[in-house]
Amino acid sequence: MHATRSGEDVYTSGRIGARLEGLRQQLLSCGDVLAGLVEPSARPLIADALHNLRQLECRIAVVGQIKSGKSSFINALVRNPRFLPTNVTPWTTAVTNLHFGQPSPGGYAAVFTFLQRTEWDQLAEGGGTIRELTERLVPDFEPQLLQQHADMLRVRAKERLGDEFEKLLGQAHFFLNLDPGTLEHYVCSGDFAGSPSIGKYSDITKSADIYCQQGPFDFPSTIVDTPGTNDPFLIRDEITRRSLGSADVYIVVLTARQPLSDNDVALLRIMRGLNKDRIVVLINRIDDLSDLDTELPQVVSFVRDKLAMEFPGSSIPVVYGSAWWANQALAFDEDAAARILRRKSSSYLLRAGLLRANELGSVALASADARERMRQSLFAMSGLPAVNQAVDTLMGMAHPTYVLRQITRSFAEMARACESAARSELQILAASGNARRDPAPVTDERLAIYAQERELLAGVAANIEASAAGIEAQLARIIQEEKERLRATLQVTIDTHAARERDVLIDTLSRGRPPRVWTHEGVELRRALANEFRVGFEKAAHRLTSFHARVVPELHKLMRSLVPEPDLADPRGETLAIPTPTIAPLSRMLVLDLETSKWRVFWSRLPSPEASGARIEALIRDEFAPIADELVQLAGNEFHHFSTTTIRWSFGACRNIQHALKRRLELLMADYDAALRPAESDKAAQDRDERLRAQAQRLKDNETLTQHLETLAQYIDTVLKTEGTGST
Repeated sequence: MHATRSGEDVYTSGRIGARLEGLRQQLLSCGDVLAGLVEPSARPLIADALHNLRQLECRIAVVGQIKSGKSSFINALVRNPRFLPTNVTPWTTAVTNLHFGQPSPGGYAAVFTFLQRTEWDQLAEGGGTIRELTERLVPDFEPQLLQQHADMLRVRAKERLGDEFEKLLGQAHFFLNLDPGTLEHYVCSGDFAGSPSIGKYSDITKSADIYCQQGPFDFPSTIVDTPGTNDPFLIRDEITRRSLGSADVYIVVLTARQPLSDNDVALLRIMRGLNKDRIVVLINRIDDLSDLDTELPQVVSFVRDKLAMEFPGSSIPVVYGSAWWANQALAFDEDAAARILRRKSSSYLLRAGLLRANELGSVALASADARERMRQSLFAMSGLPAVNQAVDTLMGMAHPTYVLRQITRSFAEMARACESAARSELQILAASGNARRDPAPVTDERLAIYAQERELLAGVAANIEASAAGIEAQLARIIQEEKERLRATLQVTIDTHAARERDVLIDTLSRGRPPRVWTHEGVELRRALANEFRVGFEKAAHRLTSFHARVVPELHKLMRSLVPEPDLADPRGETLAIPTPTIAPLSRMLVLDLETSKWRVFWSRLPSPEASGARIEALIRDEFAPIADELVQLAGNEFHHFSTTTIRWSFGACRNIQHALKRRLELLMADYDAALRPAESDKAAQDRDERLRAQAQRLKDNETLTQHLETLAQYIDTVLKTEGTGST
């Protein structure tokens, strides 16, 4: 890693999400243009898509143990070294959302939402996927302590707040300006003596939403700062885990002195269980290492090897650096810089290629040029540029990119429909003008032609609605068939594994030496189910997208008798994507302890090893059958969303042409009426010519828009998709 000296400000360069934001802004502009070109019936589709674009954001969760330097890292990431206080541990007691590039509701700079009365017990009692993952994957997790800690926090909150306690529950505090120190009152723990200066409201604060004006993000983003995962108060551990499911990208902050502890691995397991592959691991505080040349390669190798062992087949980016160095680069302090230079780790800064060995002492601070080179070295070696790049890449694989891809293709399809309709209308207007200049007498034959056109149009409209109903029914049938096929495949995998475990246990018990603990974590089964699920889901998704690619051109054929050369062949075809849903249920484990009295009784009551094996086989099937059902339901939800969204837009495009054809018939009828009257006046001729010019411009605008949207779609399917694939 080397830094270069140039005119560029290295501390503010490397904007995150710049390409996605450029695409989003172009789609917003295209949507505004398209709204003026479509028929009124299609405008609600455009309005919904524009609303989704304006609400789109990428949520980036920063997680890690307390004392890992998480808050210091966030300060460096958002380019504000003094934003979150770092001298209080634990700093964060509630989920804090830092919003960048997003309008604040009501114009507030900060909103602090308090827990409702019932939420104390809900946090302690748990439930749902996150709690199940936690209980099964977190070492030494003790759910009974949650209630004790919830009660303790409630008592402390009452002591701090007095009569305010009951009044504040379920309420919120709003601030038009966020003054220094305000955050400490709401999301900082404070001490247990009830200090009035720090943490006054922290025990009842559920979430904090801070709206920031500046930051490194071009694309609307939210940094989710979570309580430390090894917080002595388990209630805050629970809050952290409950916040994981809504994020798009995760930054896991480790400390170089204790990288990838059991708690860290458990956290990563939960995120992987939620199908969150968009993870970057930061080994922070490398400045604490006394011998970076020797220790750092060992730490990095250990982390990468352990990740490969825990999550085979995945490629989680591992970045290393120092948030302290990054913050000193952003807000240079000579005293702090002097302390950095006195550490052995300062020699690592030479790798940036900006400092010389004889400048690691006081010489590095002797001149403005030397200080600036030290700042650039600190920033380059802090790991922050690598984190920015990794996050930017992972954003290209996240849900916002999928939404952008979907809207781009939907806009392109509608634009092509508008273009075809506009071209047809222009031809009709031109033909009508020629007919007015034709001295041939008007006969009833032309009226019969117009009546035939009207009947044909009505028939096409009926065919569109009938096709819509038929296609929706076929899609529903395909989805049901694929769900049943997927469920059957998963069940066969479960049955095969359960039978194998049965045979292993029978053999073990038959030897007369039962193991001390018989553990069925289901690692092999979970991996097999994950593979079968992904393969089955991809096959089903391919069948759905292929069906869509076939039927949409058939819909467009309905128009060809009325719209000359309707260039409506769907270019998306099999490039349509259906995102793989979460596989959180696959993270469940089953652990049976043979030494507990419960299991001693269990084994003693069974007459033979075969009976014991059969019982265990049934237990495994009972454990994983609901998991398979849940996976199938999640897959079905994605299939239904694809079905309703894509078909809705495809029929919207067809109906757009249908309504344009109504105008065509009106023009034809007007042409007939005009033909029965005396020669048109100069004013009528001028109006007709103006309509021709306007329609020609409309067609030109349509052609330009269609070409631009198709270019955007190609960009998403090549550049972003290729980079996303290469990073996984």
